[in-house]
Amino acid sequence: MAVITAGVIFTTAFYSVKKAKSVRKTAVAASIIISVQILLGIFVINTKLEALLVATHLSTGVLLFAMTLITFLSSYRIAKGNSRLNIL
Repeated sequence: MAVITAGVIFTTAFYSVKKAKSVRKTAVAASIIISVQILLGIFVINTKLEALLVATHLSTGVLLFAMTLITFLSSYRIAKGNSRLNIL
């Protein structure tokens, strides 16, 4: 699961650096966060589910979800041609 997710996020970051300049920051941030997430996942397994590492791994996952959601919403706004994106 982590390999597929990391592959998609790294591919998105690579594409955004080359072609989609407006979502570059969030896509690159997501690729950094997924790298940290993978390392934390390894530590969680090796420490046999230590509570602090599990909590850190979970919060990093939430941050990763937020970065990918912001990247998607920004690219969707660009594709639709809207200058403002009204979420609420």
